[in-house]
Amino acid sequence: MKKIIILFVFSILTASLFAQTDIKGSKDHPVVSRFNGSWIRFYEYNKFNQYKLRLSSIKKGSENAAKKQTVEGAVTRIVYQCPKTVGAFEVYKSYETALLDNGFEKIYTCETGNCGDGFGWGYPDDNAPHIKGYTQDQRYFAGRRSENDSTDMYVSLYAVFTQDGPVARLDVIEIKKMDEGQVTVSAAKIKNDFEKNGKAVINQVYFESGKAIVKLSSAPALIEVAKFLKENPSLKIFVVGHTDNDGGFDFNMALSQQRAEATIKELTAKYGIAADRLKAKGVGYLCPVASNTSEAGKAKNRRVELVQQ
Repeated sequence: MKKIIILFVFSILTASLFAQTDIKGSKDHPVVSRFNGSWIRFYEYNKFNQYKLRLSSIKKGSENAAKKQTVEGAVTRIVYQCPKTVGAFEVYKSYETALLDNGFEKIYTCETGNCGDGFGWGYPDDNAPHIKGYTQDQRYFAGRRSENDSTDMYVSLYAVFTQDGPVARLDVIEIKKMDEGQVTVSAAKIKNDFEKNGKAVINQVYFESGKAIVKLSSAPALIEVAKFLKENPSLKIFVVGHTDNDGGFDFNMALSQQRAEATIKELTAKYGIAADRLKAKGVGYLCPVASNTSEAGKAKNRRVELVQQ
């Protein structure tokens, strides 16, 4: 009896000191599972909210000066307490490998001192107070993946070693893209825009994310562009590519040029427009029509314009 009582008391103390039960109402996000042996100590889901994706090191006291990208969508925030028997590096590498293997592209990463001494302080007080002030073995990964033609997914992972062992902060943001099935461009509208402005904005030429590959869903808009050009056989135009600011200046200057060239290739190869009537120019994100601080603004800035030569 005495032995049973001791074991029972010990089990109660063990449960209270080392409890590893997920908080009520929490769950893993379907996009990535937890590190083995971890438990959820914070969970929050918002159907629609803003999220500031960290894209630079953060100095303590200067959190607001750090480079961030604001995205909007369904936001899931999860903080995992990981086993003390492993290091933060092992936890981070497991997540990074899983994310890369599942199609996420790196947007920004940092490790140890390169993250700055304020990275943990950059998270809101209400949902990650226990990672503030820790920098040992800290590592961060920000990535993006296109789920399908209508959804982009962003992920933010921060791993750091604390007095309780490694902690992994995983934030997942799901963004619905603008509808691509509704074509509002027509040959008549293009003609009217040229007569009024000397150019026409075509928002319905779509490309694969970060690439100059024209999507099949662009065909209805390209048919109307070709129709307009055939109805105006003496007109020569610049096909101008525009992008958002994801990826930096040099990347987007090159990408916008490549997308303009890809659009011309479609018009000449598939729709019979003479190549000498078209000239490609890329201007990156130098001529935005909306703010690049939101996903809705970025979607408006990713466009093709036709400008009279």
